[in-house]
Amino acid sequence: MTTPEIVSAPASQPSVLDDIIEIFYAPSRVFARQRDNPRFWGAFIILSILFALGVWVMMRNLASVMDAQMSRQMAEALRKNPQLTQDQLERGRRIGEMMAPISGLFIAVITTLILGVVIWVIGKFFDSKADVNQGLMIATFASFPKVIDLILAAVLALVLGTDNIPNMLVATPSLARFAPTGIAPQLLGLLSRLSIGIVWATILIAIGLHVVGRIPKARAYAAAVIIWLLGSALVIATAARSV
Repeated sequence: MTTPEIVSAPASQPSVLDDIIEIFYAPSRVFARQRDNPRFWGAFIILSILFALGVWVMMRNLASVMDAQMSRQMAEALRKNPQLTQDQLERGRRIGEMMAPISGLFIAVITTLILGVVIWVIGKFFDSKADVNQGLMIATFASFPKVIDLILAAVLALVLGTDNIPNMLVATPSLARFAPTGIAPQLLGLLSRLSIGIVWATILIAIGLHVVGRIPKARAYAAAVIIWLLGSALVIATAARSV
């Protein structure tokens, strides 16, 4: 009589929610699980929903800041194009107010996908083994701390008020909040990149490149800093028009 072979049950696979929660305190474990078989579209959908809720809450609490910023932009448009009528300006304001939440969400979601491609490309310069699919996975999970920025911006506006907030860059939970009045918009844009969520996301990108891309930590952090600088350059380039 032969003894039956005992087959142990496979360990249960952590859920998407487990990965999202663990990315905040055990990112290396999440990236190690995702390395060989990236599964991130569920997390991407949840991230998009959180971005949508965060943008909605933030814009509700910062409506006066957005209105003042839009008024300055319209005044500048009128200065450059004196032929514009008041009716045209008001129509542009209504369209801007309607599109602001939609464009905010669209930009947040699209930039996550673009970030994934950038992680893949920049990683290659540092001998990263991560492919584009893994780059998208790293970008998705690394972007969850950015939701914290949206929540903190809304909470700070609710608690401290918006009387001393001249524009949306200063409204972010970043060093831009402490910038002196009259600072150059480009420098203000750079300071806005030094926020809790963005710095945290940059660190997670480095960890992801180290674990998934199988490169030394020094190279992974160097690549992450370059990615941060590229994002900062884009913000600096557009800051003058948005402030």
